[in-house]
Amino acid sequence: MGDTSTLGITIEGHEPASEAGRTLVVMERASLTRYQLPARGALRIGRSETCDVVLQDPAASRVHALLHVADALEIEDLGSHNGTLVQHKRLPSGVKLELALADSIQIGGAVLMVQHGLRAAQTPRRECAAEPLEGVVVRDPRMRAVYELVERVAPSGLNVLILGETGVGKEVVAESIHRRAGARSHGPFVRINCAALSESLFESELFGHERGAFTGALRTKPGLLEVADKGTAFLDEVGELPLSMQAKLLRALESREITRVGGLRALPIDVRFVAATNRDLRAEVERGAFREDLYFRLNGLSISVPPLRERPAELDALLEHFLSAAAREMRRPRPAVAEATLRALKAYPWPGNIRELRNVVESAAVRAVGDRIEPGDLPRELLLQRPAESGPRVSLRPRATDTRGELSPRQAADRERILSALSACHGNQTRAAEQLGMPRRTLVAKLAAYRIPRPRKLDFPTEL
Repeated sequence: MGDTSTLGITIEGHEPASEAGRTLVVMERASLTRYQLPARGALRIGRSETCDVVLQDPAASRVHALLHVADALEIEDLGSHNGTLVQHKRLPSGVKLELALADSIQIGGAVLMVQHGLRAAQTPRRECAAEPLEGVVVRDPRMRAVYELVERVAPSGLNVLILGETGVGKEVVAESIHRRAGARSHGPFVRINCAALSESLFESELFGHERGAFTGALRTKPGLLEVADKGTAFLDEVGELPLSMQAKLLRALESREITRVGGLRALPIDVRFVAATNRDLRAEVERGAFREDLYFRLNGLSISVPPLRERPAELDALLEHFLSAAAREMRRPRPAVAEATLRALKAYPWPGNIRELRNVVESAAVRAVGDRIEPGDLPRELLLQRPAESGPRVSLRPRATDTRGELSPRQAADRERILSALSACHGNQTRAAEQLGMPRRTLVAKLAAYRIPRPRKLDFPTEL
């Protein structure tokens, strides 16, 4: 018996690892674990603590699969409930499949790969580049961790779910994954705004249509997923899809083929899916607003992008970047920033995150008369919504009809978040929806679901 893992895991009955070294890399959500493989043996993989490789994903069975280690590597599914995928193809139960170099094994939301030629204890830590894409600023340690995870998951081909508030830079992270995806990076990167897809046009836009399929279809049109073949489809705001559209998207993900509207044959697609949302999709699944099977398909691995208020180390660098870009656009020297202006910018919570910061900086650069941006050049809303000592705040007084006992903890937290946004926006539903990063129709639906009376201006008295 020998200790074959750098993580203190002992695998019974295995010979010591060879000098060449093979390492099993396990990626789950935002974590990455490496296990040094023995020269020979069989490793049990699953959720049970008795397994040699323990997975946390609830979609994994207790004893899910067996990795046979010898001169060659073979994976065997042990009759698991949700199956084992190798290079996106389901492995029949009880069949041993030899793994080729860099083959990915997907078990629920976990992806496993074998690295050759490095012992786990000697595996170097890859440093993340400070500039993931041209013009992208990364200074905060949490964002560096995000891009380190991007570097690890990008070559795997695994579907990725990017989580974060509106404006935090989810699309930039998605494009970074595509740029690092090996041969796939040479294919197209197709952006699909799910919130902008009407239900009547969903199939035509995503799957395409044949000439004459419906009134106005004057020519054959390839769908967006067909255009993304050999590349990446970025599903932005995927949480906004209605259930009927979710079912159609799921079929395309599972079958890896699409049929154009009015078409008679299925067309295979080779597409890597990267999705993004500002919603808590797990909570949406629990309340029946998002399909669980689609959630698991999209959430091969999730990456959470922190809001700007939680990465203050980046504010100065982003401010410099946006100011310089605005000055170049206007063909004028870059203006300085007054100390009072800088204090105001740092005191503001930035509910719209980086997107809001860029808009504020560009607007202030235009408004500035001299060679310096003064507080008066900032939007009035920004100055009014500073902390209590810097200006008035607004509070919401719940009515007697407010009922919270029927809500789950997540729903209660979501309800409080909506109340806070309405309070900050003086009851303006459009502005509150923008601050929350959701369409106004979604906010209105949640007001009804959470039994929040439709607000009026008089419901939001200002605290003096």
